[in-house]
Amino acid sequence: MKNYNHALLVMEKQDYPAEAREVIIRTEEKIINNEQANKIYESMYRAYWVKKKNFGEFSDKSKALAEMIDESVHTVNLVLLINCTKPLLAAYKKEGISEDIYWNTIIDLKVKMLECKENRDIWGTFVEGWFRAFYTLERFGLGRLQFELSDFGEEFYEENGIFIKEDEFVLGMHIPSHLGPLTYEARLDSYKKAFEMFKDRFGGKYIAVCCGSWLLYPDNLNILPEKSNAADFILDFQPLDIRQTYDFGDGWRIFGEGKSSLRPKELPRNTSMQKAFAEWFDKGKKAGSAYCILIFDGEKIVTRCDRETYRNKYGY
Repeated sequence: MKNYNHALLVMEKQDYPAEAREVIIRTEEKIINNEQANKIYESMYRAYWVKKKNFGEFSDKSKALAEMIDESVHTVNLVLLINCTKPLLAAYKKEGISEDIYWNTIIDLKVKMLECKENRDIWGTFVEGWFRAFYTLERFGLGRLQFELSDFGEEFYEENGIFIKEDEFVLGMHIPSHLGPLTYEARLDSYKKAFEMFKDRFGGKYIAVCCGSWLLYPDNLNILPEKSNAADFILDFQPLDIRQTYDFGDGWRIFGEGKSSLRPKELPRNTSMQKAFAEWFDKGKKAGSAYCILIFDGEKIVTRCDRETYRNKYGY
């Protein structure tokens, strides 16, 4: 396992919990010390990094390897992903992308590992398919937020002197957990980083960022505390497609895996967000999601408005 030392560096530099390091190192050493396991691992490495295959195309090997060394398949998949960060660093250098962006990007491995521990009590990842775009240089961590190369998902957008047609280039956005408060200052810092990295793709005048998320559902303004960062985040965007959902599939992100299907009275209320959503559901109301656009000109969030203006424009 030629990238073992870099994996140790990643865990040390990004302050992985001691118990997580022990599990990951133990798994690595089991693979190294088992000739057959090492062969399976190397074939997985070639499939993922060299041939750019998705995890689903070699999941049988992941499961076989996990069974052979008596470790969780979630841990085995995380080990592979961490070891692939070494050639990823070389790819960043080749493309002239800063090492700061590299480290800010691969922190998502730790983020998803923490989510796996919280939801399944395993140091690993249960969303291994999610990471593909990081390793093909299509998604980047820029400050608090992540941005990826994407296509516009609506028929057209025409406002603020900007016209975007369906399938034209835009940036997608993702909001990882565990990286600190989603403050206005942190968001603005991310937007500025994205502008510097991608402005030339938009003619140098602005960037168009699209995001589809339960976090951007306009009615969250009525669910969340008025001064919460999550509520303020909504005001950065213009909603384009709003959907109320009766099966709130993202509920696990608030309440934990397996708990979002509980009756409202049984939902955990340990955080302000859990309490706010549980009380909303107590009233028989629903959550939802929205596909939204954000326009940023390098200094100003062009689409941002205050709460009263937002309510008047969009009816929430």
